[in-house]
Amino acid sequence: MMGSSLLLAQFLCLLFFHSHSQPAHSSSNFSSSVQLCPGDQSLALLQFKNSFPMPSSPSTFPCHPPEKVLWKEGTDCCTWDGVTCNMKTGHVIGLDLGCSMLYGTLHSNSTLFSLHHLQKLNLSYNDFNRSVISSSFGQFLHLTHLHLNSSNFAGQVPPEISHLSRLVSLGLSSNSGELMLEPISFNKLAQNLTQLRELYLGGVNMSLVVPSSLMNLSSSLSYLQLWRCGLKGDLPDNLFRRSNLQWLDLWSNEGLTGSFPQYNLNNALSHLDLSYTRISIHLEPDSISHLKSVEKLYLSGCNFVGSNLDLFGNLTQLIELGLAGNQFGGQIPFSLGKLKQLEHLDLRNNNFIGPIPDIFVNQTQLAWLRLSDNNFQGHLPFSLRNLKQLSRLQLSANNFTSQILNEFSNLTELTELDLSYNKFDVQIPSLETLKN
Repeated sequence: MMGSSLLLAQFLCLLFFHSHSQPAHSSSNFSSSVQLCPGDQSLALLQFKNSFPMPSSPSTFPCHPPEKVLWKEGTDCCTWDGVTCNMKTGHVIGLDLGCSMLYGTLHSNSTLFSLHHLQKLNLSYNDFNRSVISSSFGQFLHLTHLHLNSSNFAGQVPPEISHLSRLVSLGLSSNSGELMLEPISFNKLAQNLTQLRELYLGGVNMSLVVPSSLMNLSSSLSYLQLWRCGLKGDLPDNLFRRSNLQWLDLWSNEGLTGSFPQYNLNNALSHLDLSYTRISIHLEPDSISHLKSVEKLYLSGCNFVGSNLDLFGNLTQLIELGLAGNQFGGQIPFSLGKLKQLEHLDLRNNNFIGPIPDIFVNQTQLAWLRLSDNNFQGHLPFSLRNLKQLSRLQLSANNFTSQILNEFSNLTELTELDLSYNKFDVQIPSLETLKN
């Protein structure tokens, strides 16, 4: 009896170990004859896909290359590309069909809206042929991520989007300027989406939304993209002081006014774009110099107060700096040479004069250098030879006169070189000749 009991105990231990050593949620635990995906959800997915005709040309899509949705009827939908299931219940909880060549109208009675367990939905980079965003999206009460970027939606953003109180990320950008977000819908969105951390509304018409209402957005917000939204009026400077805000893009809201704060700045900002707004930016140490974490800073066509460009040299984390179209004069400040991590520098369309100073000695990461449309003259800086990563160099529309330097032969990564509209005293050789 003791021997048989010992054998039984050993058998049970082996069985327990084997069952617990297998991945709990792996689809490999199910034989090919067992379908995890419920039949109604599999059918809903197939009907959704089949409701869109195959487009005649993939060139109509904003991504390359787009990929066809290839789902095989009769197989487990939990194994289909772009489909994620809860491996306990089988419910479809994720659908990623970004850049999937979906073309046509997304109707409000689409079987997509029967997938009530969805938590993440991505339909970006398709072409829904100016469909209205259906109020049926408000039925996805479990959604945490909803991305409908660059998919040719049009009309009003429905107020039912505000029903999605669990949303962490919402993307409606780049829909051909055909989407509109009215104040009532925006206020409901700001009031109810209290967990929102990412909001992408680039290109959505918000011209009737009062900028001060942006302060009602979730305090958890870390990414806010509002480029070319038609915003106008005073932007509260407290928006720049939000402790969680890391990414703020307000590019090309030309009616947006206000003032960039000169004290108590948010040190978490890593990406800031105020280009082509009328927000006043004071070039004083207490403002710009405090952006210690900023890596990408775009301030082209801005409303600057003062011209102390030396302050930008204090932002040692900068990877990209855009200051085009600001009518800055004098020489390029030597302090920019301290930005050793800089990859993109754009100083086009200003009034800089004199020879370009040798500030590029330590900027070995620089890939794009744009200095066109200024009043530079004399020779090109010898330190250009150090820019081994340089791929784009734009020096057109200046007054350079000296002979082209043979240091271009060191720039093996260079793919674009624009030296047009200068006063060189020799014929400009081709890029291939310079590199050889």
